[in-house]
Amino acid sequence: MLWRQKILRISAAIGVAVAAAHTTERLKAPADEQSILISAAQLIPKPASTDAAPVSAVPQSASLSSPGDPGMGELTGITPVAATTPPADGDHCRPELELAALPGAMIHLTLTAPCNRSERIVVRHSGLSFSAQTQADGRATILLPALKMEALVAVYLQDSRLVLGKLQVPDAARYARFAIVWALPAELELRVTDGDKVLVGSATPSLDDDQRVIALGAPGTQSPLLARVYSVAGSNLGQVDITGELRITPASCGRTLRVETVYSAAGITTAAERAITVPLCGTSGDILVLKNLAPALKIAAPK
Repeated sequence: MLWRQKILRISAAIGVAVAAAHTTERLKAPADEQSILISAAQLIPKPASTDAAPVSAVPQSASLSSPGDPGMGELTGITPVAATTPPADGDHCRPELELAALPGAMIHLTLTAPCNRSERIVVRHSGLSFSAQTQADGRATILLPALKMEALVAVYLQDSRLVLGKLQVPDAARYARFAIVWALPAELELRVTDGDKVLVGSATPSLDDDQRVIALGAPGTQSPLLARVYSVAGSNLGQVDITGELRITPASCGRTLRVETVYSAAGITTAAERAITVPLCGTSGDILVLKNLAPALKIAAPK
C-alpha cells in the first residue's frame, strides 16, 4: 500500500512539473513572437517618397575659366547670370550687356542696368580687371582691348549678379599686349620707352594708333581697381622697355603689395601675380621703379 501511494505521489509531482513547464513555455511564446515581429517589421523596406526633391532657386555660378554657354552665340551674346537669387523687382531690373568689335582689336561694351544707377561695377576679361561706374540711368559705355580672339567679358554688379557676354575679335591675333592690374593703396603708372618715344596711360586712346598705353578703371569709385594695357601690332612686344612706377605713400610704405599682370600674344594669354615690397616709411614721395614686369620682351620676330 505504501508503495502504491509513493507511485501516485511521484506521478502527481511529475504532472505538476510538466504542467508548470508547459505554462512557462506558453508565457514565453508571446514575448518571443513579438520580438520576431518587430525584427521582421524593421526589415520591411519603407515605400519610397513620391515627393520630388526641391529645386534650388540658386543657379550654378558662372566661371570665367569654364567653357561659355553654347546658347550665347558667336557675337554679342547677352547672357545675364544670377550669382545668388533672381532680382525681386522683376524683369525691368534685368541687366543687359552688348559687345561690339572695333578696329585695333578693341571691344565696345555697353551695359544697361536700370536698377544699378551710379554704382560701382567691375569688368573682367581674360585676367584683365578694372572698376567703373554706371551713370545716373544705369548705363555704362566702356572701351577695352581684346586679349583673345574669342573674347569672354564679365561685368560684376553690386547686387551679387554678373552679366556675361561673348564675341569674336579676329584682330586680337594681330596684337601683342601687356596689362598690369592693381588696387589701392598701390599707386602705379606703366611707362613704355621705345627709342625716343615714351608712352604712358591715356583714357582716350586713338584707335588708329597701333602702339599705345590704355588706362582703364575709374579712380573715383569706391575701392578702385585700376589697369594699364600696352598694345602694339605684331607677334610680340618688340624691343621696348616696359617699367612700372610705384609712388611711395604713407599708405603703401613698408607694405608688400600685389599686382596682377597679363601677357597676350597671338590671342594666347598668360596671367601672373607679383609681390612688390615697398621701402619703409620715411621715403614718402619717392618713386619705386619696377623692372622685368613683362615676359619675353627681347624675342626677335621670326624671319
